[in-house]
Amino acid sequence: MASQKHNHPVPKIPDWAPSRILFEDEWLIVVDKPAGLPTQPTLDATRPSAFSVLKDFLQKREGREQYLGLHHRLDRDTSGVLLFTKNQKANAGVGALFSEKKAHKTYQALAVLGAGCAETWEVKNYTGIVGRVGKASKFGAVRSGGDPAQTVFREIERLPGVLLVEAKPLTGRTHQIRVHLTEGGHPILGDEFYGGPMSVRLASGARLMFPRVMLHAAGLEFCHPITQMQQTITCPLPEDFAACLQQLRAK
Repeated sequence: MASQKHNHPVPKIPDWAPSRILFEDEWLIVVDKPAGLPTQPTLDATRPSAFSVLKDFLQKREGREQYLGLHHRLDRDTSGVLLFTKNQKANAGVGALFSEKKAHKTYQALAVLGAGCAETWEVKNYTGIVGRVGKASKFGAVRSGGDPAQTVFREIERLPGVLLVEAKPLTGRTHQIRVHLTEGGHPILGDEFYGGPMSVRLASGARLMFPRVMLHAAGLEFCHPITQMQQTITCPLPEDFAACLQQLRAK
């Protein structure tokens, strides 16, 4: 049985420089979360999170106490678009965006190119906890007792043994994209927890190691709950993802 030991990347503590702030006004702030950084504070009070680091940054920048509301989460190893509220008056509207499925998310992933892969496909099922590895819950398709989960996939680029894929989740279940890709025969590279390979051999004979789950939140579209302006926020691939993709293209 494959080891379930995970080598999570050491998080880079962002300074939330303009390049990492994807959108900001008096109501909302959207940032580019680096991989390895938890979205929210953990039981370890000394461990940084996107929430704690951003709140500290805003308070230092503004010179006063700054409210920050968390409505949107990414897994620790997932990079990309992460939205917060800066004013409590925006909370109800932002909460509704996610609960009513009016916030449209786009992800990109590097995954195994499974047999018979179509250019586009959709997975619609029910997911729930199917086991545990240590303290971590493992999710999968279930016949009863689960929550509805739906994701639309599109091939972006086909490489030797690897697929660069776009995923648009229409629901927000835990590990949804990871589970849907794995159960379709396309586990995400670096996702050892769900059976993804931790490395591949390149044409040069060298092994390309994957530093983390190669999943990136690339975009978020929504109607601003206060201004009613349509917002389309995109986030470029981070260095680790782009570097792996470049080496795979040269495979």
